Amino acid sequence: MRVPLSWLREFVDVRDSAESISKTLVMAGVGVEGIEGDVLVLEITSNRADLLSIAGVARELALLRGLPFRPPAPALQEAGPAPDTKVEVADFALCPRYTARIVRGLKVGPAPAWVRQKLAAALGPDYAPINSVADITNYVMLETGEPLHAFDLRFVRGNRIVVRPARPGERMQAINAKEYALEESDIVIADAERPVAIAGVMGGKESEIVADTRDVLIEAAMFDPASIRRTSRRLGLASESSYRFERGVDWDAVDLASRRAAQLMAELAGGTVAPGVVDASAPRPAKPSVTVRTARVHRLLGMEVPAGRVRAIVEGLGAKVEKADAKQLTAAPPPHRRDLNVEVDFIEEVARIEGYDRIPTDVQLGLSVAADPPDERVREAVRSSLVAMGAFEVLTWSFEAANAQPESTAWSKGKLLPLRNPKGHVDRTLRSALGPALKRVLQANAGCGEPLHPVFEIARVYFEQADVEHPGEKAVLGVAHPDGPAELRSMLRALFERLQIPFDVAKYGVAEGGVAELDFEKLAQDARLVRKAQPYSQHPAVQRDLAMVFSKDMAWPPIEQAVRALAIPILHEVGYLNHHVMGEKRSIAVRLRFLAPDRTLTGAEVDAAVERVASALASAFSAVRR
Repeated sequence: MRVPLSWLREFVDVRDSAESISKTLVMAGVGVEGIEGDVLVLEITSNRADLLSIAGVARELALLRGLPFRPPAPALQEAGPAPDTKVEVADFALCPRYTARIVRGLKVGPAPAWVRQKLAAALGPDYAPINSVADITNYVMLETGEPLHAFDLRFVRGNRIVVRPARPGERMQAINAKEYALEESDIVIADAERPVAIAGVMGGKESEIVADTRDVLIEAAMFDPASIRRTSRRLGLASESSYRFERGVDWDAVDLASRRAAQLMAELAGGTVAPGVVDASAPRPAKPSVTVRTARVHRLLGMEVPAGRVRAIVEGLGAKVEKADAKQLTAAPPPHRRDLNVEVDFIEEVARIEGYDRIPTDVQLGLSVAADPPDERVREAVRSSLVAMGAFEVLTWSFEAANAQPESTAWSKGKLLPLRNPKGHVDRTLRSALGPALKRVLQANAGCGEPLHPVFEIARVYFEQADVEHPGEKAVLGVAHPDGPAELRSMLRALFERLQIPFDVAKYGVAEGGVAELDFEKLAQDARLVRKAQPYSQHPAVQRDLAMVFSKDMAWPPIEQAVRALAIPILHEVGYLNHHVMGEKRSIAVRLRFLAPDRTLTGAEVDAAVERVASALASAFSAVRR
């Protein structure tokens, strides 16, 4: 929300700098994104729709500074015949209030320079002048917060406005020259024959204001915020008007904005305002009165606020105080503040206006340590272990293309779960495995000439469940190693050791090629992160490399299992070193690390242990030592 200070000062007398005004707003919880010369750029939260107008910000600033607020007060001079336009609302739940006001005999041309200058300051680079009528409706929207639309009255067929849901198959060409297919969930403004506007979103091309327009129907209304939001998102049409309607507009601002627009059209475009207004409305919504207790203000804020000051703040918010004494007051919430409904809402306003910095900070609060859930501790242990081994954590999309080929995985049987777009078409599917995406990451990095590192991700996969209404999902650890299965297996073994789980990939998932997918939920359940202290050996370790020649199709896992099965007491670690293909043979090098906790090993006993390993491999796989 862009607020030019020159415009703001029409409603409240603040003469100090933009920086000073900005500080006042920020200290009261109104976000200020920046200052651009004479313009404040505000960040308005969704519950403060009352600040989506110049007058609304002025009212807030007047309250914070204790200054008088001058609301817009249009004075109309009406003449000619009363409007004979009929307005019908099919469902007041979708449109609680719709008003139509007629201005006749105006002349369309460029808006005055001062109007265009204010619009340019408030709308920024997105602003482009249209014509006097359209620019006036935008001007009034920014001033009051109530979006307006103007129809060329001669194109409203049957002299009739009908607010209703769209009918099946209806289409409308909007003022952006695009045609839109309408759905029954859309609210339309129709005449006696066809839609002339998409309510709260965009007007129709056939009834827009053009150079020879003379008579205008000014629409000012309230629409159901959820319906406007759905239509805007579905059609991809977002505007300053829809932004405000989605957050809810003020009942009283409807007629105020209508009168203000009619006044300006008469003054700036030479029109004559027809007497009265056509108002099709549900009963005015009434909020229950709220009682604010002075003692509760003190109890919640921890500071004394006199009853008179509480009343002044409540009345400054626009609430009507019905009765009050030293202990409490009862007030009707202001209609422009949809967020004020119960006592604590008003107490929060007292804190804002008095100043959050005045709330005492010496209150003792009970604190307790919040422990991370067990699965989160395991997640961090997995991350830190894999990163320490040189792996990079990645985040991949949780969906695949609609034409992705289903494949059976450890978690699903080849059926992909469809995702439908707002029009009901399947345009994506939920992933059933992590492996394919991790492979694509490695391929993309290789294609860019980047050094390749192992990658991993802990995320959910999705699958169908038989006889269950809702689909299943599972947290999975995926790991991909660019150097192949042997290096992957070595990395997983180290990870299992960190989690103090017996190394058994098959128990937790699958490992094919250089990619593994493990059931993270089961890993988290079995992990033991508290390690039993082991005495640190004061004696040096001895490392030996042993190269053996096997058949060409020999893999590393059986070799590792055979060496560990020997259970040599002084063999501390066994690991894969490298391999070379030699014709129909494969040379695989094994790295052996020996260590005794109570003594220094001798060369003879290490040599004997190495010979024992070599003999076992020769016997088991017909291997020959190089």
